[in-house]
Amino acid sequence: MDRRKAIGGILAITGISFASFKGISFFYGTSNRGNLVDYKNLIAELVDVIIPPTDTPGAKEANVQDYIIDFMEACSSNKEFNTFFNGLNDVQEIAESDYNSTFESCTLSQKTAILKKLDTDSDPNSILTKIDNKIFGRSFFKILKALTVEGYCTSKIGATQMLVYDPAPGEYIAITELQPNQKAWATR
Repeated sequence: MDRRKAIGGILAITGISFASFKGISFFYGTSNRGNLVDYKNLIAELVDVIIPPTDTPGAKEANVQDYIIDFMEACSSNKEFNTFFNGLNDVQEIAESDYNSTFESCTLSQKTAILKKLDTDSDPNSILTKIDNKIFGRSFFKILKALTVEGYCTSKIGATQMLVYDPAPGEYIAITELQPNQKAWATR
């Protein structure tokens, strides 16, 4: 075998793998890991629209925004972080273009309209949605909803005031009937 052809082949394979690696990092995004603390008020308003205060405190009072910031900065992948960070900027751009104000200063109906515009997933069980999620990952709104519910239900306010918290629930009953207006259980 010719040494020049072997070296050329190795360089070609290395070049192709390097180019594909660069393409993958471009597709998934290198993380700029912007500071989400700067968006704390925006995230607080977003979670307050998703779980508003009623007879129980809302997600904003449960400090779900802190949970989301901590989770995204410590536990999310670069791709998911970039999706979330860009989604926050998209929310502000939609509020500016549609209502000429920031999201925080919009009315509740305007905030709801903006979030409905972001929630474009019509059928979560369709094959196209599953393919889209597999290729591009979860959308900004799906990440926001999931972390809001997760953060609220695991917070002290959510577990004790929205859910029925019982640190020692007693015996295990597999099938139970819930009474009308009975709260779900939160146990550890």
